[in-house]
Amino acid sequence: MKAKKIQFLTRMATSTTDAGVTQRKGKAAEDAPAKEATAKEAKADEAEQPKLPGKIQQRKELGLKSSGAKFSLRLVFIPILIAMAVAFWKIKFQGVKFNPRVLLNAAQESTEYTEQEYADWFKPVGNKYESDIVHITTRKLLTPDTTCGQPKVLTPEPVHIVDVALDRADQLRAEGKVFLALNGRDDGVLIQWQPSDNCLHELATAAATALGSDPDFFPNGMRFYNGMGEAISTAAEVDQERIVYILVDFQIWVWPGIQVGHTRTVGDVKLKTISLKPLVFDVEGFFDGKEAEAIIAEGLANLERSPVDSPDAKDGYHSDRTSYTAFLDDTEFTRDFRRRTASLARLPSPSLAERLQLVRYEAGQFFRKHEDYFDSKDFLGKKNAAVADYRAWCAWAAAAIDGLRDSTGLPDAFAAGRAMYPNVEDTLAWQHAVLGAFLEDAAASNFFADHADVEWGDWITENVGNKAGGIMEILLESRGYMLPHIIAAWEKRAGLPQLHYTMPKPPVSGVSHYFRWIRWAKERVQDLGAAVPVDMQPTGTYYPTYRTHFEKKLVAFVLEDHSPDELDALLGKEWAEWLAANKDAENVVIDGARALPKIFELAMRAWTKRAGPDFEYTIPTQLRHFEPNRFVTLFLYLNDVAEGGETVFPYSKERLVTDIKREGMSECSEGLAVPPLKLHASLFYAQTPDNHLDPMSLHGGCPPAQGIKFGANSFTWNADADEGSQAWGFGG
Repeated sequence: MKAKKIQFLTRMATSTTDAGVTQRKGKAAEDAPAKEATAKEAKADEAEQPKLPGKIQQRKELGLKSSGAKFSLRLVFIPILIAMAVAFWKIKFQGVKFNPRVLLNAAQESTEYTEQEYADWFKPVGNKYESDIVHITTRKLLTPDTTCGQPKVLTPEPVHIVDVALDRADQLRAEGKVFLALNGRDDGVLIQWQPSDNCLHELATAAATALGSDPDFFPNGMRFYNGMGEAISTAAEVDQERIVYILVDFQIWVWPGIQVGHTRTVGDVKLKTISLKPLVFDVEGFFDGKEAEAIIAEGLANLERSPVDSPDAKDGYHSDRTSYTAFLDDTEFTRDFRRRTASLARLPSPSLAERLQLVRYEAGQFFRKHEDYFDSKDFLGKKNAAVADYRAWCAWAAAAIDGLRDSTGLPDAFAAGRAMYPNVEDTLAWQHAVLGAFLEDAAASNFFADHADVEWGDWITENVGNKAGGIMEILLESRGYMLPHIIAAWEKRAGLPQLHYTMPKPPVSGVSHYFRWIRWAKERVQDLGAAVPVDMQPTGTYYPTYRTHFEKKLVAFVLEDHSPDELDALLGKEWAEWLAANKDAENVVIDGARALPKIFELAMRAWTKRAGPDFEYTIPTQLRHFEPNRFVTLFLYLNDVAEGGETVFPYSKERLVTDIKREGMSECSEGLAVPPLKLHASLFYAQTPDNHLDPMSLHGGCPPAQGIKFGANSFTWNADADEGSQAWGFGG
């Protein structure tokens, strides 16, 4: 019912060689259009600049204070474009051979930065693992105290931070209260607490439980953060802040939106909320005009049409993406942006940020709606289990009704043989009844829009209306996450607590265990510092990474530590032979652990044997699956655009600009359209505060109606970005 999803390769290449692979082919054929676009831009700048439309002028109110400063920055940028125009004229009319570096050198002579400054910025740098880029700010875990009692939750339902806590720390302190919320959330609870109580782990547990967080994950670690995304771990710090956020296990900080228009200052950077769902911030003060010009100058010569990863893109390109991109090389300049991006987003390490990617949109060029995260690879390697879960629930619910000693209060429709009596074999009346209840609740709560699944909502409605058979199985094969909501709709109408169902958790995948262990081992290396064996340090041969070659090293350790007979006893003959035969294969640990978690355990213990007792790891009983992926994007607007070039978020209900019409991209008239304002940026999350992939983050780059738009992506991951890219098969 949906067109096949296009996965766009907005990813980094980690070296000059990789950059050539990433940019694909066809450069020679595209040089001419690129030169023409440069000439058009220069000509447009030499002419009188048109007045910005009123809505773009409103966008300036997001933070621009000085028109004089902005005008001076334009004066800096105009000479670059003039130099490009002169170069183009010589190429086209005087037959001068095109030399991008000479062209850029000419442009640099007209900018604020000096030739030496530019050279220092972009000279090659050494091994990333020898630098501070891989430094990790490790977790400050709260410690349980068995002598503590249960803190008193004062609010039976979650309350909004603006209503009870924002800017009221003194009042909360005087009343002996603290406001606690989950990561990135604006609703929380008030709990009675004084510094003398201490008991911070118990405070976190009480609040997180009241807010619906899964207690099974609490033993994996709980942390406190203040409203500025800084870790706090003492009673004195909680007393000072009185507004506290709870992060569980390895969750990564997400800035709470608070409310549209809320502004906070992070160092010298202003962060203003412009949408709550999806979460989007306007950013001002993160970079300056000199840096904007340097990004353009450094990336311009390497611009290539943006590639996509899709079966529909036979030559590597797709009509949904007509912009041009270039990743900047690994230099001190790009490393500085990695550090600053990580600091602004409160990521645990600069290594989670990619190198900058220059993006150019000529008039009419666009990037249609897409997500920044990747989903073309199935690390868990298993089909959605929701259909089996549905069948198990039906059997349980029918048995629960049959076993009621007193059916008083049970609606007639739930009696055996009636429409709402669960019957897994009935693919018509029963499915229509329960899905009808689900649709009713979904309409009241705006469920499908909030989950970015309006098309599936329409599909269910149409097929229930048509009395189609087998709807549930088709739905759950693609949208298994809806099952708990379908069950909740049934339980709501049944109205009996005896019919409340707790869905059993499946066993944790060995792949989930493997990825979490890598996270833990990296942190442990950071914490132990010089005490770590040389081979296990960041510059060592056996430093834990998400790269596939690390998996091969682990398997080599396993085969070295165990004889074939021992492996037969541990894994079974078939798997023992498989491991030996595939020891040099890509993803050997992941592929093995997916089917047999014991393979992860053997790999982990083989590495621990060599790393020493300080690396003894306790395998969690339960954990939420994690895999390397994009997490938050910072998109920099490098120049002003007379008209068009917005970043659009179709699922947002906010509006900065209305009545937009962009040829070839209808979604520009939907949702939040953020006009490009030079030296501003948009920060938005590809994952939810629970660190799940977020389809609400769907966005697109609208075409400029006039002129050219330059931007830069600073993509970040939930893991080392280079290693994560390689784990996905993109190089790195």
